[in-house]
Amino acid sequence: MGNRNYKLNAVFLVVTIIIAIMPQITYANPALSQSNVNAPSGWAKAEIDKAHELDLLSGEIDGDFRSSITREEFCELAVELYKILSGKEGSLKEENPFVDTQNTKVLIANKLGIVQGKGEGMFEPDSTVTRQEISVMLYRTLQAAKPEYKYWDSYGNIFADHNNISSWAREAVGYLYGAGIINGVGDSRFNPGGEASREEAIVLAVRMYEKILEFQKSSEYNLAASRGDTQRQENVLRLKLQNLISQETGKPYKWGGTGPDGYDCSGLVYSLFDKLGIEMPRTSKAQAGVGTYIAKADLVYGDLVFFARDGKNINHVGIYVGNGEFVHAPKSGDVVKTTTLLSGYHANSYYTARRVLP
Repeated sequence: MGNRNYKLNAVFLVVTIIIAIMPQITYANPALSQSNVNAPSGWAKAEIDKAHELDLLSGEIDGDFRSSITREEFCELAVELYKILSGKEGSLKEENPFVDTQNTKVLIANKLGIVQGKGEGMFEPDSTVTRQEISVMLYRTLQAAKPEYKYWDSYGNIFADHNNISSWAREAVGYLYGAGIINGVGDSRFNPGGEASREEAIVLAVRMYEKILEFQKSSEYNLAASRGDTQRQENVLRLKLQNLISQETGKPYKWGGTGPDGYDCSGLVYSLFDKLGIEMPRTSKAQAGVGTYIAKADLVYGDLVFFARDGKNINHVGIYVGNGEFVHAPKSGDVVKTTTLLSGYHANSYYTARRVLP
């Protein structure tokens, strides 16, 4: 009987202890979870540490890193980035154009042209920022800090959802992608309307700072064109060419035409490559002397393909676009279109190919 009472007392004591410590356990778990949410993600930690070294962070943005960044918070980050890149302090407008904020850095960012209002004197400082908006504001920060740089639209059909990127954001997205500052979110998507987090904004700002350091001594002053990642820049050129071709497809053949309303075969090549910053001769025969020889089996997007009706004298040119096809302006009465290289007349009259793109 005594042993039985002893066991019951022991069980009662254990249950009492568990009940006593449960509130502490319940309290501790959310705190730990909240701490994890506030901490930066592993992929962002190095850049956030670098941002602290550069004194880029101040106020609310220096914490709760996985939260969406607001317009006001990004202005604070952008102005600090501008100061580091330019070595200058931004100045205020004489009058505050906004009725809903007195934040000094918002006003400086507005005067620098980094951000604009939402209309009727409103800035909406607490509104969150999308990925395409943050791209534009970062691009403007760079332009304000480095006006001597060359800026050009290297945008092409880079992302599967590129049609969802607003027209006013495409130049910024293209340039930042070409410079290696911004990337997609997976599955070849950019997700332009997705909200940007504080840690994403900080990572992009630090990347921009590091890219500027890399190319500070470049005589070209073109961050995208001068970047060290040659393969990615080559991809950007081909993607830009793809975008240009899509704009010209369907336009009529016009003898001697170099656009914009019509083209002959060499005029199409001449015009499109000119828009890529590549100077080409005007005739198909002369164009066949540019670049390097490429075997038919090794063709890639953007290579020039040449044809000779008599097997000796080049009389036609097109641009290879993959899958055994090329784009060209065929003949009078026809339009700029895609044709196969694998059969028919153009398979039989194929003569050579040249690679002009890097």
